[in-house]
Amino acid sequence: MDEKLAQRLEALEQRVSLLEDKAAIENLMAKHNYYFSAGQGRRIVPELWTKDEKASLEYGASGVYGALWKVLTFYVNDEAPGRFATFTAANRWLSVAGDGRTARGVWMVVGTETDAGDLSGRPPAQDDQRRVLLSSRTPSGERYRAEVLLQKHEARFVKEDGCWKIHDLHIGEYFRCPAGSDWVACAKTRQVTDGMWLEYLFETPDPLPARENLPSGATTWHWQYDVDALPELQVNLDELG
Repeated sequence: MDEKLAQRLEALEQRVSLLEDKAAIENLMAKHNYYFSAGQGRRIVPELWTKDEKASLEYGASGVYGALWKVLTFYVNDEAPGRFATFTAANRWLSVAGDGRTARGVWMVVGTETDAGDLSGRPPAQDDQRRVLLSSRTPSGERYRAEVLLQKHEARFVKEDGCWKIHDLHIGEYFRCPAGSDWVACAKTRQVTDGMWLEYLFETPDPLPARENLPSGATTWHWQYDVDALPELQVNLDELG
């Protein structure tokens, strides 16, 4: 075979392989978001995450949860009546390493979070401190939660047994606010209530291998809208290609 033709074929094969890898990662994250929105959290880690026990997940200012069993607790939570959460991703950057074994990606994500609160058959007790999270109210005074949010999902992937898997996921949050309101009006309130909200993100009804499920390390980066703050670009786009 002509040497130039052989080189061209090799380049085409590499390009096709890269496109296939990127498509597989896109499908992986799409399945992750679908399972999350459909209340199928128990399927996410077994099907979509690495088997490496050193995996990690970080949500907002939660700190880094740096073990696979800790990651699982994020997806398997106590049931709250009327809970409804969605991730809708767009505007992605994605880069696959030259050896085809690892990859990184960043997505902008619009989402929702809701629970029924007082509208459910099992409303939270009046002395439950988490009632402060029920930020919407009916005309008759029942409180519930219905929020919209904008996030950045930054993920690192590894190829295991020929399939792409999530190894690390960092969810940074730009803002969240009650539906019908706006993020500027809610900016100061969020700074107060988010600490309480973050406390139960990694609570689970399942037995834990340790006495408590605490972060493995401090928050690496978190920026949430504040009227006095300016956002910073934390991703090196040159590395992502």
